[in-house]
Amino acid sequence: MTATTVILTGCTGQAERGGGDSATPRAGGTLTFATDSDPGCLDPHQSPAAAALLTGRGVVDSLVAQDPKTGDVVPWLAESWTTDERATTYTFKLRGDATFSDGSPVDAAAVKANFDRIVAPTTKSLLAAGFLAGYTGTTVTADRTLEVRFGQPNAGFLQAATTAFLGIQSPGSFAAGPPASCRKIVGSGPFTVTEYIPQQRVTLARRAGYRWAPRTAAHQGDAFLEKVVLSIAPDNGVRSGSLRSGQVEAVGNVTPRDAVALEKAGFDVQRREQAGIAYSLFVNSAKEPWTDARLRQAVAKAIDSAEVVKTLYQDKYARATSVLTPTTPGYRASETSTSVAEATGLLDAAGWQAGSDGIRSKDGKRLSLRWTYVSPAREQRDLLAQLVQQQLRKVGVEVLLDPAPAGDVIRRQTSGDWQLNDISFLRADADVLRTVLQSSAGGRPPMVPDSALAAALAEGAGTLEPDVRKASYARAQQRIAEEALAIPIYNPTYLMGTSDRVRAATFDAQGLPQFYDTWLDR
Repeated sequence: MTATTVILTGCTGQAERGGGDSATPRAGGTLTFATDSDPGCLDPHQSPAAAALLTGRGVVDSLVAQDPKTGDVVPWLAESWTTDERATTYTFKLRGDATFSDGSPVDAAAVKANFDRIVAPTTKSLLAAGFLAGYTGTTVTADRTLEVRFGQPNAGFLQAATTAFLGIQSPGSFAAGPPASCRKIVGSGPFTVTEYIPQQRVTLARRAGYRWAPRTAAHQGDAFLEKVVLSIAPDNGVRSGSLRSGQVEAVGNVTPRDAVALEKAGFDVQRREQAGIAYSLFVNSAKEPWTDARLRQAVAKAIDSAEVVKTLYQDKYARATSVLTPTTPGYRASETSTSVAEATGLLDAAGWQAGSDGIRSKDGKRLSLRWTYVSPAREQRDLLAQLVQQQLRKVGVEVLLDPAPAGDVIRRQTSGDWQLNDISFLRADADVLRTVLQSSAGGRPPMVPDSALAAALAEGAGTLEPDVRKASYARAQQRIAEEALAIPIYNPTYLMGTSDRVRAATFDAQGLPQFYDTWLDR
């Protein structure tokens, strides 16, 4: 899970280009959308990347949907559902008219095949399997009725089922194996994948006969756009320049600096503050010498997130005040104040003394952190890393910058072979802390192996009582802050620039652009 990994809620307001326009939506046309990251793998069952969700959400439907405005869970492929008191059995009744684009029905057997596939070791799921923690199986009780069972309470499952990570794909597409699904996914959504050229583009085509959008959509029936071309352009300047020149109609993941310039040039830039895990730094508490909480606390106090937000992001992003963002249900402020003096005192007390070059050492070992992060990446990640490096050097901590391709970073993270790590993850439930920070899906070590944190998160996952969940997640956030298990920097915010041709360019409940309701004027 990298800083380009994602998911979210719908508690903040969302701008909509032409939202007050009375013009009737028109069908047809191709929307070319410039995005920053290549998906690598299109299959959200396998991939944890936001780029996979950007493609997958238009292709793969889910059992239920989440209202972007209220956060409520509403019917989609499932027309109704019930949950037992312990949150261990979920019973769904499916609608009867949905089909996959290959013509096969979306029935109970198909849903079972999807969930069984996600948890299968051969799928090598990097995230979705964590959403199904404790899964013991699915029972098909009728053609359109199924029971999803867990051996332990999983109160976050229903919200997780709204995401494309647990989206329902055609079982017929599984026969070719997981690698084939990375190149093409087959769902029941309003678009189909017609082309994927890595590092260049993904092309989606409108599917005829789509009639089962959730009620959160602005219309029913076929998508308006004939095609959506996701043009992959990692360079921030190239993406913004392509919008200015008219080569594309919309651009995603606009940097704060480019957003200011685009607004001055008359382009619309929509801002969506997302929910889930704030962009945060993590020191590997399982590796020496960072098992000593004093060292982690010193790092947390030495990093000035306010300076980072102001210097690099022109205050377009809000400074994080917890490991969860304020729009996440269960959020509670638990920030750590910045203090170079306190950081220095903690390091002194732990016995680490400054050398001639200012870097501290103990027993002949330098106090170093190797930071392997995704590059190239959006949001000036290299500059952020350099600024954090400078801040930590002031207290005698050496940061060794190790930029690498996304695949290499993910492999290091999932194997536990890392010292300093940065992630953000979007999801509209505080259970995101458990599934991301403590998941051991696929045999990987948990990112944050802390027993007190695990107990608080298990309590939250084990009850449907809102007050109990809120209290448990408050304890979890407090534990993370006190032990410096995460160092929050800013709240992830999606900035999308559009030309004046684009109408109804909105965000889905995951905080990513959705293309089903979008249409082109003129």
